[in-house]
Amino acid sequence: METENNIELMNRLNSSSMYLQSNDMKVTEVREGYAKVEMIIDEQILNVHGFVHGGALFSLADTVAGAASFSSGRDSVTLTGTINYIKPGKGGKLIGIAQEISRGRTTGVYEVFIFNDRNTLFISCNLYDVLFGFRPNQSKKSTGTCPKIDDATSG
Repeated sequence: METENNIELMNRLNSSSMYLQSNDMKVTEVREGYAKVEMIIDEQILNVHGFVHGGALFSLADTVAGAASFSSGRDSVTLTGTINYIKPGKGGKLIGIAQEISRGRTTGVYEVFIFNDRNTLFISCNLYDVLFGFRPNQSKKSTGTCPKIDDATSG
């Protein structure tokens, strides 16, 4: 069961980010070092070939890694990221999951997978975030575990 802090964070991210709202993204799950964000696939994010544009996929990866980072009680911005495009994106919605791999004093590392609603894997990605400022009553310990592929569509 999610704690009140996780629910509050999820609501804050969904309501305060015009970027998420204007790109049909929604944070659907947050727990320490983990987040899940969904994005509707519509014609606005398709490339000339009819697949989800790589920039939209990277944007979702950046968003879900940021949500996972915020769940640890720290604010952050992305420092760098690498993305591996595995299959062309199509379907009804994208589902991004991020898991914290490491968290140090100033940086965090997040592994991201993006699937569609048919559980087809489109990308894997590693993002490095610059961490700053702890919020009160937040843990400073890293989870250090990787997500399971089934985590993307369960829940």
